[in-house]
Amino acid sequence: MLDKDIAENELYYLSLLSELQESDLNPSTYLFLEKKLAYLTNVALEKELQQSRWMNLGLFLTVLVLSYITFRVKRKKQMVVIQDLSKQETTIQNLILQGKTNKEIAGELFISLSTVKTHITNIYSKLNVSNRRELLQKSTGTST
Repeated sequence: MLDKDIAENELYYLSLLSELQESDLNPSTYLFLEKKLAYLTNVALEKELQQSRWMNLGLFLTVLVLSYITFRVKRKKQMVVIQDLSKQETTIQNLILQGKTNKEIAGELFISLSTVKTHITNIYSKLNVSNRRELLQKSTGTST
């Protein structure tokens, strides 16, 4: 019964204990109340600590799941991007991988140099690369 009353009126009992400690009373007369408050405070802190542990575990698992999902989506997106190249862009990509210059590609496909540059810009954008070296690395799966 006292535990419940202390739990419901904790501030009252803490202020009472403080007044008792400041009084001329022998500390042994209020030692029981002091120990009871310390015990109940410790129990409450243990509950909060346990809740905090469960919340941390839940947050960790959430971050883990979200990281996994992000990884899967990013990987799937990379795989889909390669399929998004048009037929002409794929042809130009293959010619680039063969080491052809823009001028050689234009001559081989009978298109203008500016059209080749436009296709290359689109290829770079779709494959998320910024130059021929990165395109080669991404296409062969190697890194330098």
